[in-house]
Amino acid sequence: MKKSRWKKGLVLALLLACTGTVNVRSAGHVSALEAAEQAGSPITVKQYGEEEDSSFSFRLKRTEHTTCTWKDTSGIADPQLIHQTGNGIERWGQMVTSDAQKGKISCYLTNMGSYKGKNTNLRITFTDWPSYRTESGERYYPVLGVSLSLTTDFYGLIFSDIWYEAKMEILDDQGRPLAVNMTYRADDLDFGQIFGVKKSDAISGLAVPEDSRVYYIDRDGFYYFYADNIASNEYEKDSVQVQYKNASAFTLRVGGGVAFPDSFTYTRYVSEKVKKDYERFRDHLVGESSVEESTNAGAILGWIAGSARGYGPFTPPVPVKSVDRTEVHGEDSFTYRINFKVPECQPADYYQSLVLTDPMPEALTVEKVVVYDADNQQDVSTKFHIQITKGTSDQVKVSARDTSSAWIYGRSFEIRIQVHKRPEYIFGKSNVVSNKAGLSVDQKTPKETEQVKTSFYYQITTEAKNGSITASNLKVPAGGTMQVTYSPLPGYYLKSVTVDQKETDKNQHISGYSFTKVNADHHIRVVYEKNPVLTITKEVKGKWDEFGTPVFLFQITGTDYNGISRTYYEALEIPEQFKEDGVYRKSFIMQIPAGIWTVREIPVSRYRMTGIKEVENGSIEGSTVRLDTKDHDTAKATFCNELVNYGDFSHNDLEINVFGKQVGR
Repeated sequence: MKKSRWKKGLVLALLLACTGTVNVRSAGHVSALEAAEQAGSPITVKQYGEEEDSSFSFRLKRTEHTTCTWKDTSGIADPQLIHQTGNGIERWGQMVTSDAQKGKISCYLTNMGSYKGKNTNLRITFTDWPSYRTESGERYYPVLGVSLSLTTDFYGLIFSDIWYEAKMEILDDQGRPLAVNMTYRADDLDFGQIFGVKKSDAISGLAVPEDSRVYYIDRDGFYYFYADNIASNEYEKDSVQVQYKNASAFTLRVGGGVAFPDSFTYTRYVSEKVKKDYERFRDHLVGESSVEESTNAGAILGWIAGSARGYGPFTPPVPVKSVDRTEVHGEDSFTYRINFKVPECQPADYYQSLVLTDPMPEALTVEKVVVYDADNQQDVSTKFHIQITKGTSDQVKVSARDTSSAWIYGRSFEIRIQVHKRPEYIFGKSNVVSNKAGLSVDQKTPKETEQVKTSFYYQITTEAKNGSITASNLKVPAGGTMQVTYSPLPGYYLKSVTVDQKETDKNQHISGYSFTKVNADHHIRVVYEKNPVLTITKEVKGKWDEFGTPVFLFQITGTDYNGISRTYYEALEIPEQFKEDGVYRKSFIMQIPAGIWTVREIPVSRYRMTGIKEVENGSIEGSTVRLDTKDHDTAKATFCNELVNYGDFSHNDLEINVFGKQVGR
C-alpha cells in the first residue's frame, strides 16, 4: 500500500519505502502464472469478471464496534508497544526484542464482522520469525502489529522488513472456535513484500488474476508470493486470493525486504538500510506518537489486509427450497422454507434489487409469509416487501426494501410460506403437488430451486361391533381408492353398515365397502348382531307299539330383518319308546336371521295336535304361533300332540311310485 493510498482511506495492502531498481525477471524466479501452468499446481488463474463462489464470501472485517486488546505474556522488561492513530487508521503493535516472545505476543479483535447473524472475533498469535543478522553481525527482530481503517471495513497485519508468522483464530461471540468457509485476499503486493500461506491449512482454493505480476515459490511448508512492482497503482494485478473451507484457524507469513534470502529484493534491504529503518521505528513508532508523525518521519510500515473481494462478482444467491412435511393430511397447514445466503460484497458490488417469487400450485392457498434471519431465527420481515396475490394460483413475491444497506450482505435468510390445500380443490389421478421458487438479483434471470414435491392423503377410520374390519386410521392417497373388508364373529349376522353417519344398503356391502376418489376423511361402522335362537319343542303323550319312528314336520315362514320373505322346514324324529300315559319331549333349535316368524306343524297320522303352549316372545294364532326374533335374541314355543291308534297305518310306511318313461306316441 502506497502512502498516497493511506490518505484516500483505501487500506488494502502493504507499504515500505525503498529506492533503486531491480530486474524483476531475474533468473530463478518463477511467476505465479507460470507456476499455475505446471502439473499439480495449487494455483488457479482467475479471469476478471468470472463469478466467484458465494459460499466463500465470508470475511473478517472491521466494524464500528471492533476493539483490540494487545498482550505480551513473555515477561520481558520494557516491551516496545505501539498504539497510533491518524490518517484514518488506528494501529497496535510491538517491536520484538527477544526470541522468548515467540508465541507470547497476541492481540484479540472483537466484532470482526458476523457469521450466521452473530458477531465473530479474531485472535492473532505471533508464533515465529527468523534469526536475522546484518553483515556486521547485528541481530534484528520484526515489528508486529495490526491496523484498522477508520473509514472502511478493512483490517490488516503490519510489518517491517523482517517476516513473521501469525496464527489467525476465528472465534464466535462466546470466544469458541468457529469453522467457516471464507476468503482471504492479499492486495497490492509490492516493494518486495511477501505473503505466505501455510500448506497444511484447510485451503480450498489459491488464485491469482489473469495478468498477475507476483512471483511464487513453494518451500518451508508455505506457498510464498512476492513482488517487486515498486510504486504500482495496479493493485489487483498484485493480489493473491485464498479460500479456506470449514476452517477455524489458519497461519500466514508476512514481511518485506528481507523476507527470505535469494529473493531479488533481498539485497536491497540488508545492512545499513535495515539499521536506519529500525532507528526511525524506535524514535517514532513506540508509544503514543501519531501515525502522521511517524509516517512523516519516514518510518512507514507495510500491511496486508484480508478482503473477500473476488476477481468477478460473487455468484448470485442460489435458493434452496424445502418443506416441513412431504406428506400432508387433507387441509392441514404446512410450510415451505426457502433458504439463501446473500454473499459478502464490497459497496461497489451491492445489488440494485433482490426479489424472490414463488408461484403456488393450483391446489394450495397461502396463509402467511414470514422472513427470518436464518442464522439466529429472528423475524426480519420488516426489512422486506411481502406481497401475496390471490387467484386461481396464488403468487408470493418477497423483495428486499434496501439493497444499499450493508446489513443484508453476508447474511442467510429463510422465507417461510405457510399454505394449505384449497377446500374446493379435488384431486384426480395424482395426489402430488410440485413447486419451485426463483430468486433474482438486479432483474437477471432467476436462480431457481429444485422442485419440491408434497403428497396428500386422507384417513379412513373403521369400527366393527362383534366382528373384524380393516385396520383404522389408514392413509389413502388423495383421489385414490381403498377397499375396507369386514366379517362377523361366529354366530353373528350383519345388522348395519354406516358410512359417515349415514346407513347404507348392507345387502350391497355384505363383506366389504369400497371408497373411491377419496377427497375427504371417512368413517365406516359395521354392526353385527348375534343370530337369534328359535326353539321348537315337541311334547307327545301316549304309548305307541311298533309302528316305526314317528316324524313331525314344521314349516317356518316369515320376513327377516331385511324385509326378505323366507320359508324353512324342519323335521323332528322321536325314536324312543315310552310307557302308556307317559310324556315325551324333544326340541330342535334354529339359528335363522332375525325376523317375525310363523311356525305351524304339518299334520301327521297317528298323532293329533292338542295345542301350543310355553310361548316366549311370541303369540298363538290358532294352530300356529307367531315368534319375534327381530327384537329378541330368543323365541320359544311347545307343540303338544297325543297318540291316536290307527292300526292300519304305520309311522314309517313309504310308498314309491315309479313312472315309466314313455317313448314316442
